[in-house]
Amino acid sequence: MSARLVRLGLVVVVAVWSLSASVCLAQAPPGLPPHIIDSNPKPFATNVDPNLKEISVTFDRPMAATAGFTGLRFLGVYPAGRDAQPRWDATGTVCALTVDLEPDVTYALALNTSRNRGFTDQAGVPAVGAAWIFATGERTDDQLPPRAVESNPPLGATNVDFRLRQITVTFNRPVAPGDFSWVIQRGSGEYPAPRGGALTLSDDRLTATLEVRLSPGTVYALSLNDVDYCGYKDTLGRPVVPYGWWFKTAD
Repeated sequence: MSARLVRLGLVVVVAVWSLSASVCLAQAPPGLPPHIIDSNPKPFATNVDPNLKEISVTFDRPMAATAGFTGLRFLGVYPAGRDAQPRWDATGTVCALTVDLEPDVTYALALNTSRNRGFTDQAGVPAVGAAWIFATGERTDDQLPPRAVESNPPLGATNVDFRLRQITVTFNRPVAPGDFSWVIQRGSGEYPAPRGGALTLSDDRLTATLEVRLSPGTVYALSLNDVDYCGYKDTLGRPVVPYGWWFKTAD
């Protein structure tokens, strides 16, 4: 298999986010990158009302008054017009976008990519990117794009053993052999492996593994796939939804 490690600019797209409305917006953990804690619609929601006129994401802390939405045409339709401008609420944590939805359409957009890195906190730290997929019609799991469903360490873990030598991501369906895309998110955290680190795929092709070298008290950030780098695909050739991932090792 050929391995592709892509070094990009400040930050790259990533895929799915962990949603937890219990996070205290006024006390964002120091040293951790900003990240999404809620959205409307939820990621991978189906039967979304096509009459919905606004979609929104909520971050764990106040953000700078910029935004970085990008279309993911290989996964779905961008839900807004080309001239639509995001809006921030008074707290600086909620970013909304006016949309023009149609019935029975799968929509796809990304937040922070190699092309558009506008989502940063007030200290200038880039948000961990995310892909946002939803549909206004009925969809089975097989009709939605392939995606990551689990990672080790878990996304957002903050007490990871720095002696860990492998990290893994598990997909919801087998991926095709032949190519990888593990992408650095520069500015959000360190990449956890040496350049050209060993990449493997399990026999059932459901789990991807990266050999790593970790240090104590360090934030790591990476993604599988990106708007421009889609090495991971399912057996029908459909790209895996970009999966953004960060964690921190224990001191």
